[in-house]
Amino acid sequence: MKQYLRYSGSFAVVTLLLVHPLSFITARASGDSISIPASKDQQALIPSSAEMTRQMELMAKLHDYSFVDSKKSYTLPELVDLAQRHNPLTRISWEMAVQAAASTGMSEAQFYPTLTVESSYGGGYWSQDLTGAKSQSGIIVPVNFNDKASGDYSNLSAGVNLRYTLFDFGQRIASTKAAKHSQTAANLSFNATHQQITFQVTQAYYSLETDRRLIEAAEVSAKSAEDILSSTQAKYDQGLLTEPTLLQARQSKAQAAFDLVNARSNWEVARLNLIQVIGAQPECGLKVAPYDFSRLDSRLQTPLDQFVQTSLKQKPDLLAKVAQAQAAEQSLRATKASTLPQFSLKGVQSYQDFNTTINGGAIHNVGLSFQNYAGSVNVEWPFFDGGLNRNKVKQADSSWREANEAVLLAREEAVATVWRSYTTAKASLQRKQSADELMKASQASYDSLMASFNLGRTQIQDVLNARTSLAQAMATKAECDQSIAASLATLAYSSGKL
Repeated sequence: MKQYLRYSGSFAVVTLLLVHPLSFITARASGDSISIPASKDQQALIPSSAEMTRQMELMAKLHDYSFVDSKKSYTLPELVDLAQRHNPLTRISWEMAVQAAASTGMSEAQFYPTLTVESSYGGGYWSQDLTGAKSQSGIIVPVNFNDKASGDYSNLSAGVNLRYTLFDFGQRIASTKAAKHSQTAANLSFNATHQQITFQVTQAYYSLETDRRLIEAAEVSAKSAEDILSSTQAKYDQGLLTEPTLLQARQSKAQAAFDLVNARSNWEVARLNLIQVIGAQPECGLKVAPYDFSRLDSRLQTPLDQFVQTSLKQKPDLLAKVAQAQAAEQSLRATKASTLPQFSLKGVQSYQDFNTTINGGAIHNVGLSFQNYAGSVNVEWPFFDGGLNRNKVKQADSSWREANEAVLLAREEAVATVWRSYTTAKASLQRKQSADELMKASQASYDSLMASFNLGRTQIQDVLNARTSLAQAMATKAECDQSIAASLATLAYSSGKL
């Protein structure tokens, strides 16, 4: 896999393909391009197209993507429900919460004794060659001898080991508290993920509806341009208008047709964005029910400070940061406690059975059985480890400080987002009345000038300007309604109420 940086003319087009983040990159200039290959080791780690295909087929079997009914028009609550059940982020967040719960269970298991059963059975062949002097009646007879023996043996060993930590200066308690705080953070992050998906669906839905209304405005503008052209063509055929006037009308119709095509293209892109958020496939045939923007409340019932207080108390991602800081604090305590002595109780029960044959000796078979019951109190203290524990404490302390800084940053961002969304919503609500009046005035102006033009009393340029103003007023009204809805949704999301 390669990366390319190409320069052409006065602009640069950068194509950056995925490589491993730790790859060592070398560049080689060749003409007007630079080829940056990944190393052979990194190329081996990159999945092949066949592996990607198999993975996609496996995912298709695990998840049903045919949940969208192409015959149904979905409302906003129904789209949110689809996204909550089918967006991959919800499944990822859920699995992270499950892992955090398992970590809590593992940390609590430290308070129980550890019981280990060990067993082994095997055998082999042995031989010995013994040389020396023989002894007879307690008198050493200086006669050399050479005794040789060999045989097969089997050995059975079985036992049970018990270990129980009696005291560890609070290490287990601190690590368990850290795991529980991490579990709380994972659960809050799971809730935050659901709120985030709800917010994304809401924003995508409002954007789609705004583009739909822009299509309607473009269609009205195109119809008006066609009416102007028809009237201009009739007057031109009667010799009442000149050819430049007719060309202006044709240009206006072509521009209106282009604007309509552009509006429909934007709507298709917004529709694909919504489909992606709910976790469906692009070819699913999703239909969306229209939204009545007139139902939006034209007033902000809740004061700003109440939104801020609610955000600091209820916003799940902010609360998750707090829980992570608490987990980091307990992890620091557990790390410090791990540098102190640990007192534990150990118990052993074992049994061993050894049997062997002896060739070349007076005794042909030997068997030995051994049983052991023992108990002890042990003290373990990492007295010297080359600075390992010192750096562990340093790392844990830095992680705790980082987590606290993350809480402060999240708090500042939450307050700033509430202020910004509240101000935007308030300004959008104030613009709504002006946009409505602009729409009415533009429509009346266009109708009056069009009627006057049909009577030959108004220049075509005035009519074209009125048509353009009407199209802009319709687009302004649609964008203003979308801004109100989006800013209110942002305000609810930033305050943790969505």
